[in-house]
Amino acid sequence: YNLGGSTNHFYGNMPRMHPRHFEMEAFAGGASRRWPISYAELEPYYLAAESRLQISGSSERTPFRGRFAYPLPPHRLSPSDRACEALFGADHVMQVPTVRPPVALENRPRCCGSDRCDLCPVDSKGTALNTVFPAIRERVELRTGLLATEVHCSGRRVRAVTAVDHTGKQVRIQAREFVVACNGVDTPVLLLRSPTVPKHRSLGRHYMDHPVFHLAVYDRSFDAKPGYADSAQTGMLTTFFERLGSDLPVSLLGEIHPSILAKDAGEANRDVLIDDIIRRSLDPRNGGEGRLRERFRLMWGATLNLWFQIEPQPMAEHTVAIARIDASGQAIPSIRLRYPSYFAQCVERVTAYIQSRLPKAEIRHLSTYPGSHHWMGATRMGNSPNDGSVDRDLRYHGLDNLHVLSASAFPSCSSTNPTLTLAALALRLGDRLAAPAV
Repeated sequence: YNLGGSTNHFYGNMPRMHPRHFEMEAFAGGASRRWPISYAELEPYYLAAESRLQISGSSERTPFRGRFAYPLPPHRLSPSDRACEALFGADHVMQVPTVRPPVALENRPRCCGSDRCDLCPVDSKGTALNTVFPAIRERVELRTGLLATEVHCSGRRVRAVTAVDHTGKQVRIQAREFVVACNGVDTPVLLLRSPTVPKHRSLGRHYMDHPVFHLAVYDRSFDAKPGYADSAQTGMLTTFFERLGSDLPVSLLGEIHPSILAKDAGEANRDVLIDDIIRRSLDPRNGGEGRLRERFRLMWGATLNLWFQIEPQPMAEHTVAIARIDASGQAIPSIRLRYPSYFAQCVERVTAYIQSRLPKAEIRHLSTYPGSHHWMGATRMGNSPNDGSVDRDLRYHGLDNLHVLSASAFPSCSSTNPTLTLAALALRLGDRLAAPAV
């Protein structure tokens, strides 16, 4: 689970950030959303990451400008995706760039389409263990079973890292260069608990995670055939991906979920949605003859299951802190995060847009979630210690040999999944660490 942050335990969606989202100004009381590096600087590393990670995607249908050469073909769009194409326009449905392969590879089978992607049941999804680690196995020494507890600094350099094993025995690790690459929460926590690490104003602040709202759209004018798809998710709605409007300049990325029946009971609103469709199937006002099974099948086919990730603003009051240190040595984090002030407006805008396309549809806002497990922002990038914890090359301000390779370095996050951007930053940092000293 922890090798490579959480890149074994994730859904596998790998879209790029939109080029505009590297250049956005502050909004809604947040800090600046501008990155110290540009999309153009990062694009070669996007291409390299997409190649190395064997991304499946369409190089023609993208909401971005730039170069694309996905090494694997995209998954076929599902009936739910094609229903969205008919409703919202083909230009607004993007085939999801993903590490779930649509064809068998040398070392992995094709995606099984079971929607059990958290930990892939057939080891098809690309992960740190089956994609990244084999490529570097002969070049690294991997020490497992250790918990890093402190970074030791003197002058402008890190001298060592202390770790403990499961018995509590301490291990001191020395090196020329150090890269902290835990995850978006444990990275700032490790730096916060290390007394000699400079505590910049942004450290532990500006925490971000994509809030999500879930809509069910019911309308007899389409047959979305939920449950029919080559993969867990094959299409994304990009109607609001660049921005919602001048008065609400945040982005939303819609996920089209065709296979919620594959979820466990109680997971991802499966029960809420199924209970609602059964209720509608039993309601005589909705018409339809025949047995309940047939009416349910008809209602189920006329349902779109849509999730929307909202771009959060980097707010100083959204924080990661240390609640306590466990007896094992593990720091237990305390996270402060609120729904954005504009959250309700985003729900209203999207609902009104869908209603304008489907005036007879019933649109239900089933639920909201404060986060997508996309932990970002608490060691943000900035040009100086006054506006960030790390510089444009991910070097920690004030320390010459400490780098932070985590989504916690994102100064803003668009509404897109962070993994590909983090992979591109990893390759860029690798080039800089490998370059001879000047």
